[in-house]
Amino acid sequence: MATVSYSDKKTMADGGVDIPLGFMAAVIDTTSGGDGNVSSSDIWEALSIPADAVVTECGLAVLTAEGGTATVDVGLTGSGPDGFLDGVSINASAGTCFNSLNAATGADTHSGGHYFSSADTIDVLFNNACDAAKIMVWCRFFISRTS
Repeated sequence: MATVSYSDKKTMADGGVDIPLGFMAAVIDTTSGGDGNVSSSDIWEALSIPADAVVTECGLAVLTAEGGTATVDVGLTGSGPDGFLDGVSINASAGTCFNSLNAATGADTHSGGHYFSSADTIDVLFNNACDAAKIMVWCRFFISRTS
């Protein structure tokens, strides 16, 4: 058997769109020059996860702190809006990272991972209004295909 590195680039066609296997990330910029200001209770569909994917880890990196009280939950709106991350501060210092495998993040439902039987999104729920924060939401995933 040949040696295969985890870092080898692999893609698959899904509906004519190549989906990277392994990692996915999105940046949310709440500044007026970015994606726009958010209100408390706004939900952003940050990452589109294909059917038959297993998300093993999810995280958030603060790129620019909000500058005031600001927390977010990361999860699935229907089955655990804080399933990966619960109440993490996006007013933390730039460069601060949180991940669902760290018990300190308060993750609940999906801290051990989540299987997506159908396509869905990983969502970010803003618990406070924001107009200065810039965050990166990411996940590690695998796809199970039988055909």
